[in-house]
Amino acid sequence: MKHLLKHVVMALGVSALLGASAADAPLKLLFSTAQDITNTWGQIHFGVTPLQLVTNCANPGFEMSCCLPRADGAWDVYGQTFKQVSAHNDQVRGTSAWSVVHATTRDGVRFENVETVFTAEPGPWTFNHAMAYNPDAKEFLLLKLKMDNSGFRYTAFFSPDGRAWRQHPQSPLFYDGDAISLFWSTQLHRFILVSKSLQPYPKHFLDHGGATPDLKSNALRDRRVLAFRSSRDGRMWEPNDSMEDVWNRGGRKKPRPDNVLTLPDAQDPPDLEFYSGNGFWYHDRSYLMVLNYAASPLASRKHGPQLDTEWWVGHDGLHWERPGRGVNATGAEVTRLTHNPMLIGGMLLLHYGNRVLGMKQDRVSFVSARANAEFSTRPFVMPSADLALNAAIPSPERPFTTQQAYVMADVCDERGQIIPGFEAEKCVLQKADALDLPLRWAGKSARELAGRQISLRFHLRSANIYAVTTK
Repeated sequence: MKHLLKHVVMALGVSALLGASAADAPLKLLFSTAQDITNTWGQIHFGVTPLQLVTNCANPGFEMSCCLPRADGAWDVYGQTFKQVSAHNDQVRGTSAWSVVHATTRDGVRFENVETVFTAEPGPWTFNHAMAYNPDAKEFLLLKLKMDNSGFRYTAFFSPDGRAWRQHPQSPLFYDGDAISLFWSTQLHRFILVSKSLQPYPKHFLDHGGATPDLKSNALRDRRVLAFRSSRDGRMWEPNDSMEDVWNRGGRKKPRPDNVLTLPDAQDPPDLEFYSGNGFWYHDRSYLMVLNYAASPLASRKHGPQLDTEWWVGHDGLHWERPGRGVNATGAEVTRLTHNPMLIGGMLLLHYGNRVLGMKQDRVSFVSARANAEFSTRPFVMPSADLALNAAIPSPERPFTTQQAYVMADVCDERGQIIPGFEAEKCVLQKADALDLPLRWAGKSARELAGRQISLRFHLRSANIYAVTTK
């Protein structure tokens, strides 16, 4: 497990743990929300990048759930195989068999050393599962759902190495909805669990979750919303309440209080529902890909079509902003993904069956401006390295602005004053789209300011700025 801990430390850039000085630590500034910038002028906005089809591939034969980089450059991949053993009906609850699979990959497309490392006893398991790694305790957590008359039992399994798994004796942890995602927040040092939950709501269109088509009765029908829980060890969770008797067969259903749920807001269509959310931690923040749903009058009393997907962004894993409303996160299709991305060859890659979806490194979110605008980064200690800009000039959404689009940058001291020799007019970028555009000021590098607290002040127009890094 040493390679896992090493990766977690390196990914976070925690220089103290590595024994490096601040000036020696690599730099990465991402841009997702207003917390990432200051001292703005003009009309700044934040946006997100849809995934695109990277390549078709062979189906790996398992659904991926957790990916971790190795010290040798490959990735450890964990997933699940699932098989229905007997069917479910009103008299008999069906049984299923499932296993944990481990494999490795170097390109994110082909998988090697595929092996089954754990097989559970058959039972009334559902397909839903989620896995994450706790670097503090050096322990994996696997959550698996099991059905009973009250609903979906959240059953926990733990492993020190991803191979030897043991069921937590106090399972179920609680009950909630049947679509889940799990990741580790390095900001909070806690697991974050994203669950589809249910809220009584006067839905306008009746789908398979309702009991009566009489709209005049204002009958409450469950709509899908999201619930977020957190835990330091995967055993004790906050909040720890349950949504039992999901189908109300015993007439004792007690939905979770609205104040522990994440609900659609006034900017959303009135029939929007949150079907699920696939969350993951990336560098110093969290991203969540939400699958949206809306019932349809063309599928009355049935499960309607999924609406679209949406990128959410957050700085701790529990609080979220939504800069991507209306932008389908999975590009040309509506897809529910189940694992964190792999970073390989400058690309973020995610698997869905026989397809690999992805985008360029660090480009999930960005800061941009339609017309002329300015902003400053948060202060940071300048590393002993050259600075590079991950940007698209012009932005992909405005290809017709090639001649007018630009990015310029000042270097400012701890008081926000421009440092002589590092004025914006000496650092002008146009007609460029790359992960590592050199930031130079008339040939000078900010490397000569190593160890000083500085900030960058960007001037931009019709350009997307994704990240500032060192090279």
